[in-house]
Amino acid sequence: MKKLSKIIIFGLLISPLLASSQTKKDVNQKPNIIFIMADDLGWTDLSSPNTSLGHGSKYYESPNIDRLAQQGKSFAYAYTQQNCQPTRAALLSGQYATGAQNGVYNVGSLKRASKGVVTPITPHNQNNYLQEDCVSMFETLKTAGYHTAWFGKFHAIKLGKQAESYMGVDYNVALHKETSATVNGVKVKNEFFAQNDDAKGWMFEIENLKPYAQPYDAAYIQKVLEPIKNGNNPWLLEGAPKHLTDALGDAVVDYIKDRSKTDSPFFAYIPFHAVHVSILPRLDLEAKYKAKKSLDPRHTQADYAAFVELLDQTVGRILNALEDPNGDGNKADGIAENTLVIFYSDNGGFMGPTDNSPLRLRKGTYYEGGVRVPLIFKYPGVITPNSVNTTQEVHTIDFYPTLAEIAGAKLPSPKVQELDGKSIASVLREESQVRDDKNELFWHFPGYMDVRNMPQSVIHYRHSDNQHYKLFYRYEDESFELYNLTKDLGETTNLLAENPSQQTLDLALKMNNKLRAWLIRNNAPTGTWAKIGEKVPYPKKDDVKKHKK
Repeated sequence: MKKLSKIIIFGLLISPLLASSQTKKDVNQKPNIIFIMADDLGWTDLSSPNTSLGHGSKYYESPNIDRLAQQGKSFAYAYTQQNCQPTRAALLSGQYATGAQNGVYNVGSLKRASKGVVTPITPHNQNNYLQEDCVSMFETLKTAGYHTAWFGKFHAIKLGKQAESYMGVDYNVALHKETSATVNGVKVKNEFFAQNDDAKGWMFEIENLKPYAQPYDAAYIQKVLEPIKNGNNPWLLEGAPKHLTDALGDAVVDYIKDRSKTDSPFFAYIPFHAVHVSILPRLDLEAKYKAKKSLDPRHTQADYAAFVELLDQTVGRILNALEDPNGDGNKADGIAENTLVIFYSDNGGFMGPTDNSPLRLRKGTYYEGGVRVPLIFKYPGVITPNSVNTTQEVHTIDFYPTLAEIAGAKLPSPKVQELDGKSIASVLREESQVRDDKNELFWHFPGYMDVRNMPQSVIHYRHSDNQHYKLFYRYEDESFELYNLTKDLGETTNLLAENPSQQTLDLALKMNNKLRAWLIRNNAPTGTWAKIGEKVPYPKKDDVKKHKK
């Protein structure tokens, strides 16, 4: 993209975010936006201290994402929904699951109680994809002149529908991690690695990724993998099938190269499938970690460590492409200075492959281990490098209005689609450390998911003294749990157990009433009592008498 040789002053037509910044940027148009989302990457799975208040891994290595954190701002209170599909629906719609165009509460359904368990509540019937009248984040950014692209996990939109048909995606590389092929006359389904189909040759699930499906050869290893190696030997891969993560990286790098030659901004949404199970990394990285002794008792699995670093290396390639789009070593054509990069995960880590300690539990729950994730924003000249916000809570629903403000795009009319999220652009440009009108987050689950989730509603609340609290309400037994997340990161002490002080009870009552009001305002479904068929009621007003120890 062409750059001006002088400083652009506030009077030029640039993005509202830039216009409000005290730092003047040498750009001639709105910023490009790269949104990278990992799959199941836990809060402590990066080695950076910035993204997890110093609790990063001492076994897994993520030097490229760590560098991104050093160049940008991390948020200590970044949240998601409890698993993949509802997070992606919330991101693209800007709505909680209670929103009219959303309705996606869980992966698959809300009828996922453990086998043989009799449930007292008949779950709500949810949507499994965003509704076709949803005005997606893609569509909103397109109104501001953005070219839009989707690379990676296909989730939250209707199966059988292409992303461009009702999501507003210009270049579509959305796909599943499984590739079905006929190999030597036998039908085979394979995860993460390209397949050599008898008729089609090397391929992934979709045609748009086929150009990147060829096995690793000497030229690719020398040009692509050697420059980013980090104690691994990429030559072990010669002749091996291509990993989906690398192939997606190839496609994104080529996209950046092509878009860097144009004057219009772009929005690239890159939801990787890594590091979701099955844990299938590149063998060269796995060999590295099998030979490395872990200094972190939480993190010991070599295959998972290798998967984290494979993701990291691919993120590094994307960042490098922004610096040098055509890869010739001359950064004069670089677009990194005019690109906002966001790194995020769709939910907490899945226990087994990793450990989210000191956070409690895992993906699928509303405890911190399930919904608290790494979040980094990098935007040179606007966002202070190597900074950490330890106060402002951010939820998936907030990206839609934030990116719209940065892009100068007009949000949908509330009559068409009312967004639940709020922009944190003012926090990014450090007009303030927090938005005082954004100190509440909500989760609602009107059903079951094995042992991890049951009918419940949750509120996260930042008190006026900037202490963060979380209140749980369980519908089956009308019980409550209250935690001070600022002082009790691991949610070990239910403040309502034993003999809570009047001050604690007053806080719990205030949070309960806020939660109840939110449920009523959104007409949140609760399911029905199985025995009598009546709707399960919301928590009672001014009542937190029952509690869990």
